Amino acid sequence: MDMDLFARVRERLLDGTLWPLTDGNVLGSPATGELCAVCDETITGGEGEYEVKGPLMIVHVHVACYHAWSGESQRSPDTRWR
Repeated sequence: MDMDLFARVRERLLDGTLWPLTDGNVLGSPATGELCAVCDETITGGEGEYEVKGPLMIVHVHVACYHAWSGESQRSPDTRWR
């Protein structure tokens, strides 16, 4: 997985654009043409996407982007988002 993707997730966690994932409140579906909340790229046909329900909104993300977001969210609080 692209290390820049993890850096982008950390940046967005720090600036509040994304929130730490604490549960599995996710719905998978075929691509809907939405912009990915992690990488800002359109989620196009042939790709799967996850719809993630957050505290204030629902966002759409690529499967790989979700896994990076989930991984960063699960890191130890001592090292998270440095």
